Amino acid sequence: MDTENRLQVRGLSCIRQQNPLFAHLSFQLNPGEALLIEGQNGSGKSSLLRLLTGLATSSAGEIFWRDQAIQDLRADYWDKLHYVGHMNGIKLGLTVTENLRLTAKLTSAREVQQTEIESVLSLLQLSVCKNIPAKNLSAGQKRRIALAKLFLVPKTLWLLDEPLTALDACTQSIFISQLEAHLQNGGIAVISSHHALELKNDINVRTLRLEPSC
Repeated sequence: MDTENRLQVRGLSCIRQQNPLFAHLSFQLNPGEALLIEGQNGSGKSSLLRLLTGLATSSAGEIFWRDQAIQDLRADYWDKLHYVGHMNGIKLGLTVTENLRLTAKLTSAREVQQTEIESVLSLLQLSVCKNIPAKNLSAGQKRRIALAKLFLVPKTLWLLDEPLTALDACTQSIFISQLEAHLQNGGIAVISSHHALELKNDINVRTLRLEPSC
């Protein structure tokens, strides 16, 4: 029987440079649910997201996807998630369109069509600069390129570190609409943000508040 998509965290603790950030965190996210991580700088929000990606190692505790420890199914787990960190993860020497083509090649099991790329460019108001190298764009435009992969290549789990940073009100609204659609289609999201996420009332958004250790 196929196991339902489910993200579980059990007793997770994190120490960085001998500084305890958080301890004994436990939560579970089912399809259609989102977790908003709040806290001051230094409270461990980014560290928690990196632990959830499997790119960092916890001091204690375990993370499970579909009832299996993520270290036991790394390739399959990574194939199911999108991670957007503080750094946009784009190639500054490539144009906007070239960045999206590269993203599609690296993250999609199928060939993404140019029409799909054009659609995402239009959605994020990047069409006018699609042939411009990313290094020549504003911070907000670079952030939009980073977020484009969420909409270009669907993945079940979104792990997002301050996704609204540098976005104007219009683009923030577009992101919220896409996040709502993602969750309504059975996706899961873990998001750190200093911004309140005002989603539709029927969407289950929980909040986890991390406090700085000192």
